[in-house]
Amino acid sequence: MDELIPGPDGRVTALAEQARLGRWRMAAANKKGRIGKAWGDARLHLYEEGLVVTEPEGGEWVFRWESISVLQNLSTVNGSIRDAAYTLIDPSGAALTIGPGTHGLFKRDLAAAGVLSYTRGPWVRYEGQWGPEIQKGILRTQGQTALERLGRGETLRFGHVSLDRAGVSYKGKSAAWTEITEVSVSNASVWIRDARGRSLLNAASVRKVANLYLLLALADRLRG
Repeated sequence: MDELIPGPDGRVTALAEQARLGRWRMAAANKKGRIGKAWGDARLHLYEEGLVVTEPEGGEWVFRWESISVLQNLSTVNGSIRDAAYTLIDPSGAALTIGPGTHGLFKRDLAAAGVLSYTRGPWVRYEGQWGPEIQKGILRTQGQTALERLGRGETLRFGHVSLDRAGVSYKGKSAAWTEITEVSVSNASVWIRDARGRSLLNAASVRKVANLYLLLALADRLRG
């Protein structure tokens, strides 16, 4: 990071302690210029167990990894991230998009991920640092519970993609774990392939898949 951003103030610290977010990791500021003007000196504070987003007019959002979902939309140039947007969805269905990018979704895509109310949040920079930590935090805190739910016969939904003990479903079609040998990401899409490399389902756009890292980890455990 090429600028010094102050650590959490008393307001943020109190929010983090109340939500049991653990150790503070880093801060990131709203993008300067016309596009981020509405959010002024908004800040993102990343913690071990979640994050806090605040804005100068008193708005505040607190998320814990163990209870949220996230949608990501990355824009790359020559393999490097140009910008990215992360849409965080809390258990009540309230969603906040952060990062210097756009979510690239229709209302139906947000609805499929459980969004009931939506806010376009600050254009927070350094998304290449805090963005993956959101996905990793969700995987770490929700992974075991997800496996237990699958073991009980539940179906888990990741936006438009669903998993259960039998296989993967997308756009009304299903593929069984016994025939799936690869679930991977390429060209901004999730691909489901068999042992011969054939695509078993239509590719799902990454930006429409909630909790991408968790989905990939579960598929790795369950596939044939």
